Amino acid sequence: MIKLMNRVFFIVFTLILLTGVQAQSAQQSEAEFQKLMPVTGTVNTFFGDFKLDHSFPAVGEAEKIYDLMGHQRASQLYLWGIPLVGMTRWHEAYTENYPNYGYNTLVSVTRFNERRGILTANETTDYFFGFANTRDAAVILGIPKGLFVGMIDDMWQQSPSDVGVFGPNAGNGGTHVIVGPNTPADKVPDPADGQRVHRVITDRVFFVLRAIGTSEEVKALSAKLRLYNDGEKPAIKIIDGEDKFTAQYQPRGLAFWEMLHVGINDEVVGERDRLFMYWLKELGIEKGKPFKPTERQRKILEDGAKVGELMAKTLVFNERLEGVLRQNNWRMILGGKWGEGIKNDQRMRDYDIFDPRARYGYEAVTTSPAMTIPMPGKAQAYIGKFEDEKGERLQGGNNYVIRIEKDVPAELFWSIVIYDTDTRCLIDNRKGAAGGKATMGSKTKGLRKNADGSYYMLLGPDAPPKGWEANHVQTIPDRGWFPYMRAYGAKAEFFNDKYKFPTINKVEDFSKYTK
Repeated sequence: MIKLMNRVFFIVFTLILLTGVQAQSAQQSEAEFQKLMPVTGTVNTFFGDFKLDHSFPAVGEAEKIYDLMGHQRASQLYLWGIPLVGMTRWHEAYTENYPNYGYNTLVSVTRFNERRGILTANETTDYFFGFANTRDAAVILGIPKGLFVGMIDDMWQQSPSDVGVFGPNAGNGGTHVIVGPNTPADKVPDPADGQRVHRVITDRVFFVLRAIGTSEEVKALSAKLRLYNDGEKPAIKIIDGEDKFTAQYQPRGLAFWEMLHVGINDEVVGERDRLFMYWLKELGIEKGKPFKPTERQRKILEDGAKVGELMAKTLVFNERLEGVLRQNNWRMILGGKWGEGIKNDQRMRDYDIFDPRARYGYEAVTTSPAMTIPMPGKAQAYIGKFEDEKGERLQGGNNYVIRIEKDVPAELFWSIVIYDTDTRCLIDNRKGAAGGKATMGSKTKGLRKNADGSYYMLLGPDAPPKGWEANHVQTIPDRGWFPYMRAYGAKAEFFNDKYKFPTINKVEDFSKYTK
């Protein structure tokens, strides 16, 4: 025993010595310290040259450095604010579009024009969108048994739970109680069987409910929904979208910051965001005060929005996170390794994700566990691709053929939807031959299938070849586009690369494929 204790002591003592040696060797010498910054002279940086005079910023340099700080912070604040701005604009748009709209109200979205302002919306399912507020009482959502695919999100697009088919009750209905940071304890219902309680970090909460079925089935199912605050009579209020355009994607220029100002004033400040709130204050945006930036601040904010959006575009269209890159240069929109695609609660062990959240919030909207965790048969899978098989960007003036291999591994449905690169929304081809159509998939009426079970999707600026209308999407010259492929109830083959993802090839015309 004594020998064993001596050995343990020797090992521990050696490790302490080694740690001390490593720590000592990491110390910077005085010579190295002096070498890296002149006392008097020029400092060369990526952002330009700056002069020091006896270690003081030289005359005129301080203002340049303050401007640099402001511009850097503004671009990062743009990335930080993307999720909140998107959700705030959505809520504001509904308030402006519909006089009868309010909290605990769902908007029925079924038409092309109602969808085309929402980031990467689909055309296959009937949507029900709505906001609620937990500040005065817990929000209660009652889901009937049936084919609902939905989720609960807060205003930062963090999701505590799915609801419906991929939710904890597996499509058998149930009651969801949502509690916010300011919900009074006496306004939370007592626990009950079949009731699930979810906590969110913002006062307001958002619901996405996708109903699958015939028009009659969807109408009957949605009538059984319930959305109300604790203490109120269980009820549901659904209003028609009226084919009104609703812009949910983030505005540009100073309007982005004005919308962010609305968002932070309507919400609580999370502990993790307090440093960012200081940055905003230094740029003239402060909670509880009017939006009145100085002329200097306005210029910085406008430039920061441009640079920030360039960063967001780069994160989306030049993805470099290996955890989400898949076969044939497709990319997992959500999923991948935890935190790389995007995680539904945006939290890792030692940090909260930043770039993945900004990337996803710029190109799409809302998350949920079933969207971010690859659970075969119990999840939605989304993949995107931004170039053809030769690595060239997808342009609306060219013709393309997307080949979809047979037996797409999806239990509910699959689809490929075409989006505009600039807005990240449905391609606006309402003036085209189809009068507004961006989708081809398993639920597309009249879809043509090849003899071997595969499918061709035809894309180009002209009207579709006769008889191929269902397989065709008309693109717009001088505008870029990109596809999302969705698989609802995605099987294991969609995640383990056993299913071959589609190819995209530029062609002169479609004659070879439409014989």
